[in-house]
Amino acid sequence: MHWLDWMTDLVGLLLWLSWRGFGSLPVSPRPALTLLSNLRPADRTARRSPMFLPALAVLLLVRAVVHHSFSPQFAEAVPWSLGAVTVVFRSDLWGRILAHSVLSWSYCVAQAYLCFALLATLHRSDTEPDSITRSVRAELGVVARWPWGLALLPFLIALGLFWMAIAPYLVSAGLTPARVSGSHAVQQAVVVALGGLTALKWPLVGLCLMRFLLDHVYLGSMPIWDYSHGTGGRLSAWLGWLPLKFGRVDFTPLAAAGAFWSVGYFLQGALPRFFLRLPL
Repeated sequence: MHWLDWMTDLVGLLLWLSWRGFGSLPVSPRPALTLLSNLRPADRTARRSPMFLPALAVLLLVRAVVHHSFSPQFAEAVPWSLGAVTVVFRSDLWGRILAHSVLSWSYCVAQAYLCFALLATLHRSDTEPDSITRSVRAELGVVARWPWGLALLPFLIALGLFWMAIAPYLVSAGLTPARVSGSHAVQQAVVVALGGLTALKWPLVGLCLMRFLLDHVYLGSMPIWDYSHGTGGRLSAWLGWLPLKFGRVDFTPLAAAGAFWSVGYFLQGALPRFFLRLPL
């Protein structure tokens, strides 16, 4: 039932962002020829609706109920992957499967903000940002104006602190081996934080593939296509020196997507092995 966790984590993330008001900022006006059309209204704060938080709580509760009711019939334990380590929860124990539901969603949200930090830094120099970039900046706050490496740092630290906060529970429940010392706990937190970088593989690869597709297929004038085309171009620009253009077809985005996927695949395999070797 891995698909259930993936889908409900995604829905839960959307509910959280909806409660935060993500995407509700006013759209930037298009250029026009009159003076009145160039007058811009003052920026409004994102609109929040209180209904999304109860819906999120119900979603996480229902997921735990589904796992608790059906997974034991198939003798199925429920894994939770943190990039560097995988924790397996017994679905027949209600307290543990409820903890899995909450922890899995929390980790998904942390990874999403790590992706937002990457996307914000790619458009940090834009003086006239589009509506998607403005929404990402509003969600990140002052962090969106930090340089590339520093913008990722707070969310990597948050992932490390997240692991240090839940590790005592995982150890007491027998889900992970006991830690040897305090330095062992810190080393684990660092590796788990680096494991969060594996989540960047999906937006990096997806945007590069969208760049290649939109170069050859017109899907309309929606803001999401313009944003994907521009961001994918920035992500693949570092391979622009390679002779990957053949006529009107540019394979540079495909090469960049392959490079990002390879790095993510390497990290997914190397970090768990490194985690098992701790403490150093």
